[in-house]
Amino acid sequence: EFSIIHFGSATAFLPGPLQLAYHNLFQKAIQQKKIISFDPNYRHLLFNDKKESFIQQSNDFIKNSNFFKLSDEEAMLLSGCDHVNDAAVYFHNNSKAVFAITLGKEGTLLGFNQQSIIIPSIKINSIDSTGAGDAFVGAVLYQLNNYKEEEINSLNLQAWEKIIYHANLAGAKTCEYMGAMEAFKQLNKQIFNV
Repeated sequence: EFSIIHFGSATAFLPGPLQLAYHNLFQKAIQQKKIISFDPNYRHLLFNDKKESFIQQSNDFIKNSNFFKLSDEEAMLLSGCDHVNDAAVYFHNNSKAVFAITLGKEGTLLGFNQQSIIIPSIKINSIDSTGAGDAFVGAVLYQLNNYKEEEINSLNLQAWEKIIYHANLAGAKTCEYMGAMEAFKQLNKQIFNV
């Protein structure tokens, strides 16, 4: 009954019942032509000896997503490239999705329709980056929820630039507080009015 399904749990790629449930839901979302969002949330300590499995599963999700978000480290890990721009080319060639590669204070690389552009970051006094990626993705999904399902796939570059700009604001605002839970209490719809 939901039009957007987000997959963002690194632990779901570890062997066990959660992995099975995660992949089954993913296949169901594909079959029902839902809008699929993906954020791999790579954690080195979880996948130190299972890195190849993580890469393979992530790339399967990327190929079938409508939107995915990666950190610059994740982009290079999953693409096998040494530079973010090369990773962007890899993702353009291996997915039809709109994607965002977050670059910290350098901004966000937006991949759209074989184009890669940088959406500038917002200057802040950073205290703690915990939760910034989740705030970013949450802001993207919040904005996409304002569109009908069929409209999301036909959004133009200008619309995506605005979405990513506001997501950058959410991620930046999160970094101004110690800890994700404290930061999330401070986020509100006002960031979308900028």
